Amino acid sequence: MPEPQQDARLAALAAFLQKAPALAGIRPIWVDNLPAQPFSGGLFPGGRQPVALLADLLGRRRMRWRETFALRLKLPHGRGSAPANAARLRSLAAWVAAESAAGKAPLFGNTDPGSETLAALAGSLETAGDIGTAVYCVTLRAEYTELYEGGQI
Repeated sequence: MPEPQQDARLAALAAFLQKAPALAGIRPIWVDNLPAQPFSGGLFPGGRQPVALLADLLGRRRMRWRETFALRLKLPHGRGSAPANAARLRSLAAWVAAESAAGKAPLFGNTDPGSETLAALAGSLETAGDIGTAVYCVTLRAEYTELYEGGQI
C-alpha cells in the first residue's frame, strides 16, 4: 500500500497532467489504474531514490530525492497511427519541461522549491493489442529536496 505522501504526489501529478494539451481527449488520468477503453491514461508509482544527503551545523539534514512515475496511455494503434502517437509523446515531454521551468509543475519537496524539476523521459510503445489499441508508457522523473530537522531521518 502506498504511503499517504506518495498518494498525494500521485494525485497532484495526475491533476497537473490533465492540463497538458498533448493529453487532450484523454480524460481522466487514473491513479494506479489503466482502463481498457481507448484514449485512457493511468499514472503509476515507480520508485524513489536518495540522490544526496547534506547536513548543516544546526543538525538539519536535506535529502535530495529522485522519484519516477509511469504514465501509461491507451491510444489507437494501426496503420498510420505511429507518427501521431509519437508526436503526442514529444509534445507532452516539451510541455512538461516548459511547465517545470516556469515553476508550474507540482512541488513534492518541503524546501528549496526553485531546485525542483519534473521531466518526461523516454516514451515508448509498451504493448500493442489486436483490437486496434496500444499502450504507450512515458517515464516521469521528479527531483526534489526534503528538509529533516532534529534527527527525523
